[in-house]
Amino acid sequence: MMLKHRIYKALGFLPVFFTLGLFAWSFSAYYTHVAPLIHERSAVLGVLWTGGISALLLLALWSYAVCVARNPGNPSLRSRTVFSHGGGNSMPAIRVANTSANDSSVRLRSGSDSDASDDDTTTLTSEQLLQTQLIHTITVKDNGEPRFCLKCNVPKPDRAHHCSTCNVCVLKMDHHCPWLNNCVGFRTQKAFVLFLIYTAIYALVVFVATLVYYALHALDLPGDELIALSPVFMMLLAAAFSLCLFGFGGFHVYLMLTNTTTLESYEGNRFRRVQKKNLNLFDLGCAKNFKQVFGHQWPHWFLPTHTSLGDGIRYPINFESYNMAMQ
Repeated sequence: MMLKHRIYKALGFLPVFFTLGLFAWSFSAYYTHVAPLIHERSAVLGVLWTGGISALLLLALWSYAVCVARNPGNPSLRSRTVFSHGGGNSMPAIRVANTSANDSSVRLRSGSDSDASDDDTTTLTSEQLLQTQLIHTITVKDNGEPRFCLKCNVPKPDRAHHCSTCNVCVLKMDHHCPWLNNCVGFRTQKAFVLFLIYTAIYALVVFVATLVYYALHALDLPGDELIALSPVFMMLLAAAFSLCLFGFGGFHVYLMLTNTTTLESYEGNRFRRVQKKNLNLFDLGCAKNFKQVFGHQWPHWFLPTHTSLGDGIRYPINFESYNMAMQ
């Protein structure tokens, strides 16, 4: 099973290499065919266009590398300390005990499939129930029982889900992205949003530069002289990618500002002692939701460094919404 997973993981890097090749080809086509035309008309404009496109490309590639290489965050079987996000009003630190998967005390009592990640029909052992109580989650399964991953043999923190492709639970899992060969989660959400934004702007700027300067050059050519097809293909692809990425990026910005993940937007959360299924207690307002992902210091907002608040285990909730739901 492990060998099969490793083969799938290795093959998953093919889309990554394709994406990097697409970046390299687009910049090569721009630098070879479009940049000289801009420089002929104005050296200053040539430096500004090429410098701006190069900066956008570097930021996009940096963000992409972080999304591919960084662990999005996993609840571990090893002993760890879990802190609240509440600062001085936080709950005491709690030690989650290490439990071996071979221990008979954590075997399933029922005859259900042991590969199930979150089976509503499975009865947890007392040891597993104790582990779920130690991390103080506020979300539960649809039947009201604690969330526990039987594959990883760990309690699921709030907003964590098991990724069948990565074969591990991911903190604040948004989705598994095949173009990253990785999951978008707690530690990669900021880099993913920046990657979408920078790549969308990069594609738009390349499209505009090619359309304006290469089209003007093509109109000045004699009727019997052929034009290079590479800039034309690049312009069409840049237009298509910019449209798609602005739409996809706008969707993820909306999710971030409402403190929702892609999975939560489809499935919702079930909270303890709250009957409403579609209620989002994690929504603190746009400004606080933004800072939950990008942090407090604005100079770091533009870089794919990890500045998200908290530890990915526990999240502050909107107590006003909670009190209204309990009325």
